[in-house]
Amino acid sequence: MAIIGMFFQDGLTGSAWGDWSLYTASPLRAVGSFAGYQAPQVEKSGRAAVVARRAENIAATAISNGNFTILVKALQKAGLVETVSGETPYTVFAPTDAAFADLLKELGVTAEQLLANPDLKSILLYHVAGGTTMSSSLKDGMRVTSAQGGQLAVQIGGGNVKVGRATVTAADVACSNGVIHVIDKVLLPPAAPAAPFDPAKQIGAMAPLGFFDPLGFSKKGDKAGFNNLQASEIKHGRVAMMAALGAVVQHYVKFPGFESVPSGLGAVTTAPGTYGFAALFLVSGALELAIWTQDEKKEPGNFGDPAGLNMYNPEMREKEINNGRIGMFSAIGIIAAEALSGKDGMNQLGF
Repeated sequence: MAIIGMFFQDGLTGSAWGDWSLYTASPLRAVGSFAGYQAPQVEKSGRAAVVARRAENIAATAISNGNFTILVKALQKAGLVETVSGETPYTVFAPTDAAFADLLKELGVTAEQLLANPDLKSILLYHVAGGTTMSSSLKDGMRVTSAQGGQLAVQIGGGNVKVGRATVTAADVACSNGVIHVIDKVLLPPAAPAAPFDPAKQIGAMAPLGFFDPLGFSKKGDKAGFNNLQASEIKHGRVAMMAALGAVVQHYVKFPGFESVPSGLGAVTTAPGTYGFAALFLVSGALELAIWTQDEKKEPGNFGDPAGLNMYNPEMREKEINNGRIGMFSAIGIIAAEALSGKDGMNQLGF
């Protein structure tokens, strides 16, 4: 029967038995798409010499194929080529160049920027699993543990196999150290859970005291509560800075109609200074309740930039908090000293 088959094939195809192209051109084989097989040497007689098929390792297979140029560059950049070239078996879900092109468009970055991503190695390891897992071993609903540590969910249905968000487009590409399954999407590991909010690491916790909260008002993880407290501190600091400055200026400057008002604390209890204090109190309250309200999307104390200075950056915020704290100590000191000595802020200094 075998001899009859050989003559029958020769008559139909015009090719002698043993012509390797009859096999490699078959749509049932993916040899033309993947490296890992050594083509037979053809003798002058036209018959193929017998050559053993040799599977290459995962890295060599990807390099030889030509459809994984970005993946190969990423493996090289992340220092993983040796890992997938050794004897340890791995299962690799390999995204094609087209899959990477879709990812670049999705993220709005270039290939160079992607390769420079500090999470590149983690992303690649998310496509790798230990051992050799053939497609026949994949079951609907199972989870494959990746070398990155994350879980890859397998879904099988409608003739398709999905791993995570990707569809397997070619399966069971045998390699000497495992297997490659080709996928049409780059898999992105889920973002690590954010570290709990830590008040000790926020702006305002600075030398020499660092984070100073002996009464424990600020709780770890309570960002809203901390922001509310810091906004209050900044407001008090701003008022204290103006109060300390006012205690100095009022010694020399009197507004028209207030010439008879004494300097210092007496200005609050002596008319018309009392009326001025009441007016300032009401205006300040209206501004704080209706206009200078804290926006949750902005930094504590950021109530806008009416002058257009665009200076509310971390450095300026730290300086303002420091100056506000000094202002609060100054205002308290001026008031306490006047209550004890009867002298206003400048008299206390001998002026």
